[in-house]
Amino acid sequence: MVFVRVRRLFLAGYAQTACSCLGLRLCLRGWADSRGVGGLRQTGGMSASRRTSLAPTAPRVPLADPSSASLAASWEDFGLGGEFDSVLLSGAPGTEDLSDISFRDCTLQQAQLGGVDLTRVRVEGCTLTSVDAPELRATRSHWRHSVIRHLRVGAADLVDSKLQAVAIAGARLGRVDLRRSIVTDVRFEDAAIEELDLEEAKATRLAFRDVRIGRLLLGGAVLKDVDLRGAQLSTVGPVQGLRGATISEWQLQALAPALAQELGLRVLGEE
Repeated sequence: MVFVRVRRLFLAGYAQTACSCLGLRLCLRGWADSRGVGGLRQTGGMSASRRTSLAPTAPRVPLADPSSASLAASWEDFGLGGEFDSVLLSGAPGTEDLSDISFRDCTLQQAQLGGVDLTRVRVEGCTLTSVDAPELRATRSHWRHSVIRHLRVGAADLVDSKLQAVAIAGARLGRVDLRRSIVTDVRFEDAAIEELDLEEAKATRLAFRDVRIGRLLLGGAVLKDVDLRGAQLSTVGPVQGLRGATISEWQLQALAPALAQELGLRVLGEE
């Protein structure tokens, strides 16, 4: 019964107030004020222009594979300056140290990167398919204008990294550590993430489509145009870290107890 009371409380007038206090954007399906403060009725729907104004700006990600490189190369064949350019790489590297290497216009297919040091690598204009890594060590790395499909990673250490214009689809991920990273124009689609750590990160135009997130950490994060409506969220903390994100009415219902606690509200059943 308590959950029912919480649901009514937030969806009947106080929802938008609570979201405003926390800096959340709420996309409801056509709610309009008809009975003054505390009274809302559901209408036949809001105008297309109103829905557009509420929706966050979508990420600007590649619409097709950036790279179609098919010239096979060995992991030891990077050129002067430590750069792979327009080549196809697969399998496991013969070295455990690929730090400071650049990948430009490359295709990585069925690559096994577990245990490889990828610190400060630069990945630009690349297509990655079926990459596997029980542990991905890539702190301070830079990923730009790339497409990643069917990624399997147990733990991804991407602390202090930059991700820009990256589309990730069909991924199965354990812990993804993006603390203090800059995430711009990134989309996750058809993915499962056990834990996503965005503490002290700056995320702009980040979106999720059909994504399950077990735990979302947002302490000290700065969010702008972050669209969480396509994410199934189990645990979020702290709730105040959602400031700048957009959620759906159904997500608001699930977050209602946490929002009430954050605002210092006591929710009791009727006498």
